[in-house]
Amino acid sequence: MATTPAADRRDVIVRSAFISDEVGEIVAWHDSEGPTIDIHLEPEDSGQRADVSLTPSEARDLARQLREVADTAQRAGWTPAVLADARERYLPGLSDEQIMQRLDTLAERLGGLVLGYRGKVDWRAGRILVAETGHQLLDRAADAVGTAEQHLAGYQQAVDQLGTVKAELDHVRRFFTHESELPR
Repeated sequence: MATTPAADRRDVIVRSAFISDEVGEIVAWHDSEGPTIDIHLEPEDSGQRADVSLTPSEARDLARQLREVADTAQRAGWTPAVLADARERYLPGLSDEQIMQRLDTLAERLGGLVLGYRGKVDWRAGRILVAETGHQLLDRAADAVGTAEQHLAGYQQAVDQLGTVKAELDHVRRFFTHESELPR
């Protein structure tokens, strides 16, 4: 690990906790070479300490790498047992890939809090999955009703037009009937 140089840190751009205040700190500041990001790690009661300096470009690369590792690790958490539990209790009829996509999306939304006791889907996460599935079903049903309504509205318009034409034909028929019965 590299150590941060002892430099003037009065020109701070932004300061933030690293995971939490008890773990460390990230400070972006203007260095003589340009913006620099210092990461100071010193988890409470660990006796360990690390300091790292990065350029904004290196920090973006690190963030991308961390995201890729996190995504891979998250996917590895969806074991056959977890998928079976999710399918049995919350997402019947979905394929493994569909369940993994739903779990990935939910983990992203909840900050990773999807797995519960003994590696099963947490009951709160399960309730959300069931609610989302119900919501999707209602959306599809509403779309189908809307489509049917539009289709039937076209028929209603045709029925109304045919009714108007029938009334006009009845009027013409009565006229011809009346004309044919006039005394000569």
